[in-house]
Amino acid sequence: MHGQVVEWIGRRIVSGELSYGSRLPNEAELAAQLKVSRGGVREAVKALAAKGLVDARPRLGTRVRPRHEWNLMDREVIDWHGQVAAPEFLDDLLELRLMVEPGAAQLAAERATAEQIATLENAYAGMAEFAPRLPEHEQSFVDADLAFHLTLLRASGNQLIEQLGRLLETSLRHGLAASSHAPGGVAATLPLHHAVLAAVRGHRPVAAHRAMRRLIETTTSAVNRMS
Repeated sequence: MHGQVVEWIGRRIVSGELSYGSRLPNEAELAAQLKVSRGGVREAVKALAAKGLVDARPRLGTRVRPRHEWNLMDREVIDWHGQVAAPEFLDDLLELRLMVEPGAAQLAAERATAEQIATLENAYAGMAEFAPRLPEHEQSFVDADLAFHLTLLRASGNQLIEQLGRLLETSLRHGLAASSHAPGGVAATLPLHHAVLAAVRGHRPVAAHRAMRRLIETTTSAVNRMS
């Protein structure tokens, strides 16, 4: 229940429903509204304060803090952005991917194990199988797409890059789902996924870097055409 209260308030802050400077209802009002104990509300507010989302002060109440003070690398805060499909966060995610994934692909071409390459091949095969069957099989397509990108990050052999992938997994899933809706996006990016796979499998680091960069740039263009 405590986690549900944290998510209920956190999603409303991230979505902008509770904007900067907004004052949350007091403890008793929130407890009555959400049908939880006042202690549960108090713990939820502490958790949100630890994430930088709110500032709780005695007698002054609890107010939403400015966005630049939020801990945007907190797993739950990232997840909430993905759930509410915040467009500015998707833009930031694509920029981050453009900075990280081409380098990860380059490292993967140098370091990927045979097992990791086989996993990449299976993930690409899943994408190719379900791409012609969108949008009916969107979940299966996105699962395969996500597996491809997370495996590539893991194959970089850099534990911090792999950890970043796990941290961003939920938002990456939402981002991949959004890009799968873009007109012509899948048709344009599926061959680029294959180019990345071929470069990693062939141990061609420069080609892997170039193909992944083109893949994310093409994805970005497709998503931007939707807005």
